[in-house]
Amino acid sequence: MSLIVMRPRRGIPVAIAMSLLLLAACSSQKEGTSSGGGGGGGAASGCANAAQAQQAYNQTWQTAEQQLGLSGLQPPAQNICEVDTSKYKKSPQNGRYKIAFAAQGPTNSWALENEEALKYHAQQRGVDVLYASANGDATKQVDNIQQLASQSPDAMVVVPMGPGITGQVRAAAQQGIPVVLCAGRLPADSGAVSTVARSYELQATLWAEWLVKQLGGKGDVAMLSGIAGVPTAEFQKTAAEQVFAKHPDVKIVTKQYTDWSPTKAKTVAANLVAKYPNLDGIWSDSAISDLGVVEAYKQAGKQAPPMTGDSSNAFLKAVKGSNVKFALSAFPPEQSMKCLDVALDALAGKPVPNVVNVESAAFTNAEIDKYVRPECSDNLWIPSSLPNELLTRLKLC
Repeated sequence: MSLIVMRPRRGIPVAIAMSLLLLAACSSQKEGTSSGGGGGGGAASGCANAAQAQQAYNQTWQTAEQQLGLSGLQPPAQNICEVDTSKYKKSPQNGRYKIAFAAQGPTNSWALENEEALKYHAQQRGVDVLYASANGDATKQVDNIQQLASQSPDAMVVVPMGPGITGQVRAAAQQGIPVVLCAGRLPADSGAVSTVARSYELQATLWAEWLVKQLGGKGDVAMLSGIAGVPTAEFQKTAAEQVFAKHPDVKIVTKQYTDWSPTKAKTVAANLVAKYPNLDGIWSDSAISDLGVVEAYKQAGKQAPPMTGDSSNAFLKAVKGSNVKFALSAFPPEQSMKCLDVALDALAGKPVPNVVNVESAAFTNAEIDKYVRPECSDNLWIPSSLPNELLTRLKLC
């Protein structure tokens, strides 16, 4: 793989404060506007095999529910189908494809792993990468996509920083560049060939259903979401509320925002301990926020109730050896590898799903020893499939 860097990259801040780890990862690259999945070709782009594509999407839900010992989860209705990419079929020049990568930039450990995973996989696939870092700036990504498209790449992978880039993605698609949205969403009319991401609705539903099961369908629950108004937080919150609405004996006593910060989450949780001393469960969209919750309960001399979140090594290290019950489901940084594979499939003229729901680990406290990496950094996202030599170079292990 040859790596062409369009702009100078900032230093890789793998040791940044934990309060920032999910802020950019969740409020930027997970951000989008289509609750159903967004992106993808749709019927107008030559979709077919809808039943087969829907079955593949649903299988991800079935796998996840089995991982947490659940049953009966219902995926939201979506237009899932396969996109005919025959018009993009081309042979690589000099034996190598040139793939543009409009990335968030290594503003936190999630984004760092996401980008390094794609570059590593590109090396495996013999692909040249045109890299453009937005450095966490959605406005800068607009310019990046324009510049990348001007270099006539064979395909483009975009980690969307927000809906403001929709026009640029559409323009790139109109140039005949197959665009794959990676770990985020844009409106369905963006022109993207496929959206590859772990479903927000799946994550939220898993956590809510697991919590209901833990409580036997009855109890007082607090909901802790990330940043108010950010689609990632709101999509997940809405999906969880729909689950809880089916269980009238589960009472949501409060809904709070933690800004995906362990510091703010600790303050929020301290108030929960005081106001709701007999709280039965905490639905949370972030294991980073859960760090603050665990600390608040520990300082109050109380046992933390069952909780949920995504999968961070920091949280696992903090609760190992304790009696804290939890269910986590990862939003894997390595999904960028799948994004690259889908882009290359499009260049081979193979049909690709308009929405790919990425497989991911979902597990409980009973499996902590299988997943925790005590020898690795708090910044590592669990589980990681990156090779140890790469994790060492990135100072994550």
